[in-house]
Amino acid sequence: MVPVPPSLLSPPLCTLPPGPGPARFVCYCEGEGAGAKGQGGFNLYVTDAAELWSTCFTPESLAALKARFGLNAAEDITRRFRAACEQQAVAFTLQEDGASLTVSRGPLALDLNLSKVPGPEAATRLQALTLGLAERVCNLERWLTAAEETAASPRKSARLVGPQQFLPDPDPQRGIPGPGVRRRCPGESLINPGFKSKKPASGVDFDDL
Repeated sequence: MVPVPPSLLSPPLCTLPPGPGPARFVCYCEGEGAGAKGQGGFNLYVTDAAELWSTCFTPESLAALKARFGLNAAEDITRRFRAACEQQAVAFTLQEDGASLTVSRGPLALDLNLSKVPGPEAATRLQALTLGLAERVCNLERWLTAAEETAASPRKSARLVGPQQFLPDPDPQRGIPGPGVRRRCPGESLINPGFKSKKPASGVDFDDL
């Protein structure tokens, strides 16, 4: 059985801008849902690997955001952000006094304001992001190796047992002909099957002369 891909168990992230061009930013989230590791309240972050911007949600603003997504206060918002990442429905814009993040959900587009994270805190969070991404890459490589071995094992087994299908079935009892072999009748000739073997010549009995 192939294990679940590790990306499904980790917090969602995406590169920006979306599309085939070179990425300039990484957008990710912390808090709530699988992989949060007890980091507290939910926040969205955007980084260019040098600077970091955050939504800095308060409990009240997070509850308002959930309401705009059609969620109640107890529901996890992470899966909505994951869906937006998978659909490439996230856009980031730098401004003079901050930044903004647009998360689309069908016809609805949510514009979120981001603040620049101070240097010391940004360095700590970027270090954690780098180490977390390295761990995810290693886990993904191990998962791919296990998946390749699982996919190759049936073919390997087929190669090992394949030629044996052309061999006759072994006879369960020695000395008994296998299926398709006719039994020889008593007295039947070994040289000409189907004909009775002639009685060997006994010679001339000179006592009868």
